[in-house]
Amino acid sequence: MNIPKGEDQDKVLSLKINLLHQLTRDIYRAKNVDEILNRVMDGLVALIEPEAAAFLLRDAATHDLKYSIIRGSLNEGIKGKIVHRGEGLAGLAVETDQDIMITNCSTDPRFNPELENLEGLEFKSVLAVPFRLEKNVFGLFFLINKKGQQSFQADDFNLLAMLVKQAEFSVEHLILLKKMQELEEIDALTGIHTPQGFFKHLQKETSRAERYQLDLSLLEIKIDYYQKLLQTFGQEAGERVITNLSYILKKTTRKVDVIGRIEDDLFLILLPHTNRSGAGKLRERILKILEHQNLRSTGIPYTVTINIFHESGENTINLYNLPTVLNFLNQLKRRHHSCRPLQPGEELEENIMSSLFLAKK
Repeated sequence: MNIPKGEDQDKVLSLKINLLHQLTRDIYRAKNVDEILNRVMDGLVALIEPEAAAFLLRDAATHDLKYSIIRGSLNEGIKGKIVHRGEGLAGLAVETDQDIMITNCSTDPRFNPELENLEGLEFKSVLAVPFRLEKNVFGLFFLINKKGQQSFQADDFNLLAMLVKQAEFSVEHLILLKKMQELEEIDALTGIHTPQGFFKHLQKETSRAERYQLDLSLLEIKIDYYQKLLQTFGQEAGERVITNLSYILKKTTRKVDVIGRIEDDLFLILLPHTNRSGAGKLRERILKILEHQNLRSTGIPYTVTINIFHESGENTINLYNLPTVLNFLNQLKRRHHSCRPLQPGEELEENIMSSLFLAKK
């Protein structure tokens, strides 16, 4: 946009300031990472007016970049195009974790016309600012050519950097909320999944078993006469029983198995790729350990009842008809919650979140 002089110039500047204030509010209020990045991209187009703009997402494994969001004169077919690690200006900015402003590509030694080959677009001026989260680079905002002007100016670069910082802050806020939600999915007393956490895994594993025709088993473990146990020995003794049983379940299951404490005295174990025979062997192992250890470990002679449920392939959906599962799903419906797969527009958010959590490990 060519800003007119005098009074008209003041009006345009005022409009831009108002737009910037509205944009920062909208970015902070966004509900997922995909929405944040798209709002930033729209804001960059409105405020800086590049001929073309893109957000490139960095692959956590290969460090290649992928054109994930595009605006302006870029052909829609460029979405998904890969920029290999360290290639071109985009690769340079990400690999060296540096902001780049090139006012004249024809005279800047960092620009290589053989590498910058976007169809129908001649590079004249470039802005590139990495998208950083918790000191790691996860993507890049890339602006190409200023509309109606020879090159980007320092004010354009400062505005881009400010909006990227706002996006980083907003995404980190979402990450914090996600971590808090994950804490709500772990039972504080036992360290195993709450019903919310367990049923997310149940949905994922039933979908996987249905798709790939796999076995899926479920153990339902209920402490016998738990209320009478509390009345006789007290609440503290009940907690000893719960923690002891949880410890045994964690020690006897595989890493791929999912344990959930569904009610005070009721546990479920999800066993992917396990047939009824395999589930039966685990059941016997748990009962044998309890028979020899529970009294010694807790001072309380408690017992449990373990039921086995097994389905495979498209029949795994039948696990949702178990009374324990139906009861919890009805509770979810009453609270207006739902477990659902990712929608197409949420894919970018999931990629970034997954990369962050993998980077932590």
